[in-house]
Amino acid sequence: MTIRAVACGGPELHAAMGALGIEIADPDKASVAVVDLRDAEFVSAAAGLPRGLPRILVTAEGHRPLIDALGFPLSAIAPSCEPAILGPLIAAVLPAVRRPATRSIAITSVRGGAGRTLLAANLARRLARQRPTLAIDLTGSGDLAWWLGAHPSSWRELEGMSEELNVDHLALLAVQAAPGLRLAGGPPAAPSGPLGLAVLRAGLELAELVVIDAANLAEPRTQIIVERVDRVLVLSYADPVSVASLDAIDLPPDAWLIGSQGGSLALGGREIFRVLPRDEDAVIAAASGPRAASGALGAAYDDLAGLIAIDAS
Repeated sequence: MTIRAVACGGPELHAAMGALGIEIADPDKASVAVVDLRDAEFVSAAAGLPRGLPRILVTAEGHRPLIDALGFPLSAIAPSCEPAILGPLIAAVLPAVRRPATRSIAITSVRGGAGRTLLAANLARRLARQRPTLAIDLTGSGDLAWWLGAHPSSWRELEGMSEELNVDHLALLAVQAAPGLRLAGGPPAAPSGPLGLAVLRAGLELAELVVIDAANLAEPRTQIIVERVDRVLVLSYADPVSVASLDAIDLPPDAWLIGSQGGSLALGGREIFRVLPRDEDAVIAAASGPRAASGALGAAYDDLAGLIAIDAS
C-alpha cells in the first residue's frame, strides 16, 4: 500500500520520506502530515492543513513546554527526522486498513494428482455449513461433481453467454449438491476464459462464498481466474518435478502453498502454509459415497476451512 504524506519541512525531512518509501502529496490526497517545527517557514505552511489530517511533529527541545501545554500526544512527536524514528510514528497514526473479506477461493495445483479436487470438494462442503456456497468446476473434467455426488449441466449450455450471463441464468443451471451448497459446471469441456469470469461474477451474487476447482496453475484459464479471486490455494508435492514446476511460474501474491501427501515443510526454499497428511483410508472412505472426508485428512480440511471462514468474516 502506498502511503502519501504532506511534508512540511526541508531536505532532511524529504530525504527521510524517500527512505521510508512515502510519497509526497497534496493535503487532499495525503493520509498524514509531517511538520518540522524547527523551521518557522514550515510551521506557517502547516497552518493551512486540514484539521482532520493526522500530524507528526518534529520538534526541538525548546518546543516541549508548548507542545505539552497544547495537549498534543507524545506518540506523535519526533525529536528528529531520522527514518527509524519517523516510520513507526507515521504507521501508528494512519487509519487501520482492513483487507476485504474473502468471498472467492480458487484451488489449483502445479501438476495433476495432488488432491486439488478433493480439497475443493471438502472445503466447499465445510464452508456450506456456515454460509451459502457455490462450487464451480472450471476443469470440465466432472471430477468435482463426482466427489460431491451431483450432476450439473454441461458448460456448453452457457458457452456464448459470457456477455449477458447473470445470476438468474446461473441459478437455473447450478444444482444442489448438499444443504447450502450448489455446484456449477459439468463435462465434457472446460469453459472459456470469459465464461469462467462471467460465472464467477454471477456466482458472487448467487452465494456468499465461491469455491473454484481450477486446472493446473500454468493453464491460461487458471491464470485468468486467479487474478480475480480473493484467495488462491496452490497444492504441490515436494518431488523434483513439482519443485521445477513451481520455479517455472510465479505464485499469485499471498497464495497459500499447500503441501500434499505429508510432504516437507519447504518446497524449493518456499514456506508451505499447511501440509495435508497422507491418509489413504480417509480418501477411500470419502470415495465410497458423497461425503466429507474424515480422519487426519479431514482434520486438515477442517483447519483450512476454519482459516478461510475467518478470512471471510
